[in-house]
Amino acid sequence: MSLMRVLGVVVAALMVVSCGGSADDAVEIVDTAGTSVPMVLTVPTNGWVQVGTETFDLVFTCYAAGDGDVAAIGVGEDSSTGERVEALIQGFLGQPYLGVTVGSSIRYEASLEEPLEVYVHDDTISAGAVRWERNMDLESGGGVVVGYGAVFVECASYESRLPEGY
Repeated sequence: MSLMRVLGVVVAALMVVSCGGSADDAVEIVDTAGTSVPMVLTVPTNGWVQVGTETFDLVFTCYAAGDGDVAAIGVGEDSSTGERVEALIQGFLGQPYLGVTVGSSIRYEASLEEPLEVYVHDDTISAGAVRWERNMDLESGGGVVVGYGAVFVECASYESRLPEGY
């Protein structure tokens, strides 16, 4: 690979990462000879979610909703199955929420039967001693307990708006 082609790959990679690219972003590099080289970038994770014995390393985008309220949305994949993992952390005063979806059918949520505290300190969002449940019934507030866990997100920056759908 020529030096110019290597530089082109590096510049394109830096552009994707600096523009908020994610682990799912693909970049197509075209060199001066017109040869196309697809490249999938991996972005370092900035947080994790532990659900019982499973830990998911994710790439989070952090949002500042105002007055100390924050939200973070993480995406990644289950290292054992390769399925897509999505997480939502909501640190709104009086309305904390933690949810994780694995694939298209598995949803874990923090129990409604135990207190949930989401902490925001400096550039981190965290919660510990989270009781996770599957198949939560919102009417009864109960579900199948799958274990305890925690969440940790390091936010280098915050979007000044809420995520789409809020």
